[in-house]
Amino acid sequence: MNIKKSIITKLWLYMTVLAIVTLMFSGLVLSSVFEDFYFNLRKNEMINEGQQLVALILSGANPEELLDISKFINAHAVLIDKQGLIQASSNIIKLKGMAIGAKELAEVLKGNTVVHKGHIPQFNAPMLTVALPIKTELGVAGGLILYSPMSTIENSIWHIRRLILLAAAITVMISTVLSFVLSRTVSKPLVQMKKAAEKMARGEFNHKVSVDTDDEIGTLAKTMNYLSDALEENINALNQEKRQLQNILLSMTDGVVTFDEDGQIIMANPQAVEIMSDAGDSGSYQFDILRPLLKQIKDNGEYINQEIKLKGKIISVRMTPLFDDNKKLWGILAVLQDITRERKLEDLRREFVGDVSHELRTPLTYLQGYTEALLDGMVQNQEERDKYLNIILEETLRLRRLVDELLDLSNIESGHLDIRKNNVAIEYIIEKVSKKVQPVCNNKDLELVVEIQEELPLIVADEDRIEQVLINLVDNAIRYSPEGSKVIIKVRPAKEGVIVSVKDSGPGIPQDELPFIWERFYKVDKSRERKKSGTGLGLAIVKKIIELHNGRVWAQNCDEGGTEFSFYLPSKV
Repeated sequence: MNIKKSIITKLWLYMTVLAIVTLMFSGLVLSSVFEDFYFNLRKNEMINEGQQLVALILSGANPEELLDISKFINAHAVLIDKQGLIQASSNIIKLKGMAIGAKELAEVLKGNTVVHKGHIPQFNAPMLTVALPIKTELGVAGGLILYSPMSTIENSIWHIRRLILLAAAITVMISTVLSFVLSRTVSKPLVQMKKAAEKMARGEFNHKVSVDTDDEIGTLAKTMNYLSDALEENINALNQEKRQLQNILLSMTDGVVTFDEDGQIIMANPQAVEIMSDAGDSGSYQFDILRPLLKQIKDNGEYINQEIKLKGKIISVRMTPLFDDNKKLWGILAVLQDITRERKLEDLRREFVGDVSHELRTPLTYLQGYTEALLDGMVQNQEERDKYLNIILEETLRLRRLVDELLDLSNIESGHLDIRKNNVAIEYIIEKVSKKVQPVCNNKDLELVVEIQEELPLIVADEDRIEQVLINLVDNAIRYSPEGSKVIIKVRPAKEGVIVSVKDSGPGIPQDELPFIWERFYKVDKSRERKKSGTGLGLAIVKKIIELHNGRVWAQNCDEGGTEFSFYLPSKV
């Protein structure tokens, strides 16, 4: 702390200077008062003594003897006539000629007492002069002049002045100490309040000012403590609201970005950064694709709801302007939502209507046509009749399978699918499925390869449902594998469970399509021939059943060709 700027130094200095100035003024006044007092006292003494001498002279006493008495009153006496000439003087000093000036003589002859203070050449010293008229019946006959040295009065005055100076010095010392103590007393709580204010500026509100006085400083300290508590409470409330807002923004699935009036980013939650990750490097450049929309909203100040495409993604952008109380634009709030999946699902739903209609209409057309042919007697022999009946049976089974898959999916999503879990050996289920699909593989000239590692743990699962999952996966693999290729089933132990994989030898699935193959009614190739095309429900059913067993599913393309579908099942719940 700078001592020159300290309030303690300032208070001490001001109070000390004030005390010194006050004492100096008081000393000067007292010195002048005492000087006038002693002057008047000596003047009155000399007038009284002179009047007594005049009375004795008028009564007939010898003037020479009387004037010698004047030495006892510490004064020199001179007797003058009407012309101002000296008639007699005390034997202390012998004067000749005029003893008084013409002006003073005139006043004396008028009967007035003349008092004069000044330097007298005859004595070569400052003297107090008192001239008294000697009055007779005939008028003023002369005058008596008394000279008293000023040194006596001045010695008394200087003695008084020394006492005043001594008292002033002592008073200055005492006032200096008292002013220093007072300034310390006054400044101590102010220093505490300064430190408390600095800590409040740093966000520390636990420091309180301890002042026990009830004066203005005590009131200020209490107000400071109240301000600290109020600030702490308000800042804590603001921080809590900030944390709540931050948690809300972090928990939102939508991206939220706030821009200032110049289009610079104020805040962006992680979801917004993730949604715009394909737009470029991290930072504000990610959001440059939104610049045209920002300019549009700055120009017209209206809400915007548009969709933009970004490297295969469809992003919904909703922007609203932010105005202050003066209707001035200070920012823009943008809410981003990746609606790629929703748009895909909408497309899937539209395709589902066509697919289901096609799947139902085609077998029904076959059923209607071959049934009418049989009823009309168009079949000529038994062999052709049996052929028509087999076609009717195949189409009926196809309709049955479609209806069963729709019912299974509906029951799974509504929670009505009955799952009976038991300890099951996964290799037993794979053996059963292999035997069932082997004839189909033989008909298509496919090699079915089963690779089962040893020491597989038992899984907790519904045997029939896991068999259904495997049949769906193997059926897909057989459908899309060309003749003379392989379909591979692998089983290996995993952490607290097993992993089952089914690999086909087909053309594979486009990488950007992999996240959607588990959706309902999704088909990678919309133009495949009807014999290869399924309903689009099989993989969705597989995913739902595995999730009901606390497992997970995934798919990946293989480097050597084909696609591998895998699922994990835990060995215990």
